[in-house]
Amino acid sequence: MSRDQRAIAEAALVLRARHIDQRVGQSRHGMWTLFVEEGDGPRAKAELARYGSENKNWPPRAATYEAIEGAWKGAAWYFLLLLAFFAFQTEGGGIWRAGVADASAILSGQWWLGFSALFLHADILHLLSNLVFGAMFGVLVAAEIGSGPAWLSILIAGGLGNIANAFLFEVGLDEPHRSLGASTAVFAAVGILAALEFARRREEKDSGLRKIAPLVFGIVLLGMYGISGENTDVSAHFTGFFAGCLLGGLVFLVRNRLVGRLADLCSSMTAVLIVLVTVLTWGR
Repeated sequence: MSRDQRAIAEAALVLRARHIDQRVGQSRHGMWTLFVEEGDGPRAKAELARYGSENKNWPPRAATYEAIEGAWKGAAWYFLLLLAFFAFQTEGGGIWRAGVADASAILSGQWWLGFSALFLHADILHLLSNLVFGAMFGVLVAAEIGSGPAWLSILIAGGLGNIANAFLFEVGLDEPHRSLGASTAVFAAVGILAALEFARRREEKDSGLRKIAPLVFGIVLLGMYGISGENTDVSAHFTGFFAGCLLGGLVFLVRNRLVGRLADLCSSMTAVLIVLVTVLTWGR
């Protein structure tokens, strides 16, 4: 007996599916009642109990995730770092050219050029574009895994993207190549974000189209903004994105260990160490 007509109708449908005769009636007080033959009473109760047990978590509730606090902090340091390097370019004469990602030099062992090139920009418009989009996607990644782990991942994926790009030109195309700019890291952030969301949806056993939507969205962004503009290093954008996807998948596997002040501090210090090593090896 219930005031919920839908619940009574659902119970009647369950019994009908189990070939148990039943009928539904309503009292003058608005109560709905499900009637069965006296001999079918125990079986009907058992079937309804079994149905209730099997479907107690249906429909499944969408998982909710709270953004990690302090996601903006890394973006503030990102702004300061790129602005400082741009000032260094302006005042430092030609020494900044030693930090450009030269494919031949990278393959000769100067791996740090893959990172130093992320801090250099051709002009103010180039810088502003990477400041805005880099901060935006960086904050989104930081909201998922914390500021320190996010920016360390973006820095590593960006550097690896430049190194992979050097291999592409020197080994694959056998052509000289030089590049600079944080856009490789920006698209690495897009790749990390897409991989994290894809892995989460896969773990939750989402349907096929919903599961791959983050990767599709990331590729669409790459196609819309990664191949346009004068002097755009398209291949670096692609290698940065795919490096981000790979690293994002690995980060997802250890995401539970990245939460907390200690993980955030260790990640931040590692990122600072990479920057310091890059600066100390500049021009060598």
